[in-house]
Amino acid sequence: MSSSPRLPGFEEAFRAENRRLFVERARFLLWAALVLFPTFWLLDLAVAPARAMVFLGIRAAVAAVYLAALAAVYSRFAERLAQPFVMVGTLASAAGIAVMSSLLGGFTSNYFAGNIIVIFAIGVFLPWRPLAAAVLCALIVATDLGVNLAAHGPSRAMIGPLFFLAGSSVFTCLATVSSRRTQRRDLSLRLRLEKANEDLKELDETKTRFFANVSHELRTPLTLLLGPLETLLGEEEDGERRVLLESMETNARRLLRQVNALLDGAKLESGRLRLEPEPGNVGAFLAELVEAARPLAERRGLRLETERLEEVPDSVFDPHKVEIIAANLLSNALKFTPRGGRVIVRAGGGSGPQTDEVSFEVEDDGPGVPADELERIFDRFHQVDGSSSREHGGTGLGLALARELARLHGGNVLVRSRLEAGSTFRVELPRDPGVAVVDRRRRPRRREDQLVQVRADAQAAREYALRSMRETLLADVDLPRLGSETPRPQPPDEAPRLLLVEDNADLRSFLAARLARRYRVETAADGAAGFEAAQRYRPDLVVTDVMMAGVDGLELCRRLKADPAFVATPVILLTARAGTDAVAEGLDAGADDYVVKPFALRELEARIAAHLRAREIERQLHERESRLAAIGQMTSAVVHDLRNPLTLVKGYADLAHALAVRGGDAATIARELETVRSESDRLRRMIEEILDFARGGSPRLALETVPARGFLDEVLQPLAADLRERDFEVWIDLRLDAALQISLDRDRIQRVLENLLSNAREALATWTVAKRVWVRARVEEGRLAVRVADSGPGIPEDAVEHLFEPFATTGKKQGTGLGLVTVRNLVKTHGGEVRVETKAPEGGAAFTVLLPLLPASALPVPVRTGRVA
Repeated sequence: MSSSPRLPGFEEAFRAENRRLFVERARFLLWAALVLFPTFWLLDLAVAPARAMVFLGIRAAVAAVYLAALAAVYSRFAERLAQPFVMVGTLASAAGIAVMSSLLGGFTSNYFAGNIIVIFAIGVFLPWRPLAAAVLCALIVATDLGVNLAAHGPSRAMIGPLFFLAGSSVFTCLATVSSRRTQRRDLSLRLRLEKANEDLKELDETKTRFFANVSHELRTPLTLLLGPLETLLGEEEDGERRVLLESMETNARRLLRQVNALLDGAKLESGRLRLEPEPGNVGAFLAELVEAARPLAERRGLRLETERLEEVPDSVFDPHKVEIIAANLLSNALKFTPRGGRVIVRAGGGSGPQTDEVSFEVEDDGPGVPADELERIFDRFHQVDGSSSREHGGTGLGLALARELARLHGGNVLVRSRLEAGSTFRVELPRDPGVAVVDRRRRPRRREDQLVQVRADAQAAREYALRSMRETLLADVDLPRLGSETPRPQPPDEAPRLLLVEDNADLRSFLAARLARRYRVETAADGAAGFEAAQRYRPDLVVTDVMMAGVDGLELCRRLKADPAFVATPVILLTARAGTDAVAEGLDAGADDYVVKPFALRELEARIAAHLRAREIERQLHERESRLAAIGQMTSAVVHDLRNPLTLVKGYADLAHALAVRGGDAATIARELETVRSESDRLRRMIEEILDFARGGSPRLALETVPARGFLDEVLQPLAADLRERDFEVWIDLRLDAALQISLDRDRIQRVLENLLSNAREALATWTVAKRVWVRARVEEGRLAVRVADSGPGIPEDAVEHLFEPFATTGKKQGTGLGLVTVRNLVKTHGGEVRVETKAPEGGAAFTVLLPLLPASALPVPVRTGRVA
């Protein structure tokens, strides 16, 4: 059962669902029984033709009970009547079968198998309470036993039917318990999923309001940053300080551009972005925007051209929103077109005075977009993998916002592109959006949303009245201002070596200049160059950005950690992505630390200094990753541990079945099935033991006092026989007095010995020379010492330290190392210990289990040898 808190109303919901399921499945089961039970009269004709008509009457009577039960489960009181009527129908079936069995010889008749079918049917189809299922199974068994005893009296022949009926009842009750637990878990998951969906809807609405509110709160301080920066720039003459101020202004505008995109996206999401159309000419509007962007294009070495913009007819549109659409497309084209390329803004085909559409295109000869990404590039926050987008930053909102703003007009944004041949984005707008399109927007549903809208519109109007936003809209195109112009101080000759990998030239130059006061700094612009610099420069520590074009920071970290030369070199990741998932991703890549942008320079310097003093962190993280990776293999350990009892259950069950088919002696069959029951019970306890281990608890022991030699002989003989069948040579040497007593849990110590012999067998699995195993038992230091040795390859010395750790292995192809952990835990719980010899005199490894003896058994005993070749 889940340990998580139960949902309110869970028990009531579970009872209601259980009643509904019971009625539904009872109807199905009763219809099936109504058809099948009379159909078995064909068996009566074949087996007992003389009594066929009597049996037909019995089956007809039972079928009549079924009909009454069906009437009850289809009535308006079905939920209250279903369980008692099904029980009556079930007992009627059992009584009918028992009567027919008694007429055919009683316990010697095979008709008792019909009641086994009845027991399994009610357990499989119906969601009983465990107690109700147990009572009903007991009544079925009692009915069959009582009728036949009354007719024929007790005899040895009754043992077999009674055993099978009782066993079927036990399995049915266990299945009912398991099914009920599964039903409760599934219902809990469904209820939690429903609640999570409701919470998710509320969270989505809250997120939209949050983005709108936070974006507005960010725009005001950004505006106050840009104003003073312009004033300082107008008064600053010093070259170094002016470069810093220009970089601050450029990046402040970039930040304002992203904030504006988030705000517009949030307003679109909530239906609060209003279209404010007015008459104008899109062509003239585009020409002005191109002229504003031309200096930026020239600084990037690009040709920015226009074609036929004067042919664009007058139309009605929202100037600000069309400016955002065009600026986003033009900004993308300028960013991704390589130096020497060309960007064209032209009137689109189809624009003219006789059409109802206005269109324009932005074409570049950049790298293009893969065919499978052409539609996805308009998804919010999506960026084409493997592109150079990381070099230029961005949130992935630009194209999504452009298309949504065009659709707000009643138009669209389309794209044509080929790899290495450039892209063409086409914007189609109606000449007159019309009132119907404007009124399609959703109105705010909550009063607080309406208040935020009024406040937002007023604040936005003030900000747009203060300054033109074109510089902000094209801020992503502007080149970095710092670059290599920032001078670096000269660090001491003995200073540690740092490698700084950052694709943003401004940030790379700034950090390098500041860190160079204490460290010798080498820089690189991307992950590939960073790895080459690391091989050449051999840094003491690496600081790298995560999101870079080509080889990103995570891949660089993986490459460094995969190279033996850099395994111990600390790696600090810098990223703007915050949150647990981002941190986990960085740590999984092998990083030693994770610093989220924006960060204080003092914090970064402190972390660098700390990692240079503490490289031991790398070893701890590596051990942690190895352990987590091995947990996924626990299934194979469970299979390994459960194989032996399952094999015994299968073997003895097959033997009992074969004897029963041949009409063998019931007592012999019972003995074989007793082994099945015993091994099944041990299998259950082993599963509980594994679950205890998974929960971190200690196993509970069922201690009993047994003769040590007799117990070991009983356990080891079948294990040795199994090894001999696999062509192993086995020697068992038990030098113990027959009177020596020990207190232990039989099943747990048997499992210890099974695991040790299984471990020896696996060690010798690929051994080409003689495969030998020795088991010796002695009294040493007042304790029982059982030593298991093999002639295999032994255990590497470097594996001994981790041999008894969870999931550690010694080079075996199978298993996860849980077996030896189980051995150690079980022996330790008995108050003993396990010793290991990595290279024993026998040639391979040897394990010695030391268990405390009873106080009266600690006296010296005569030596007695029992050797089995």
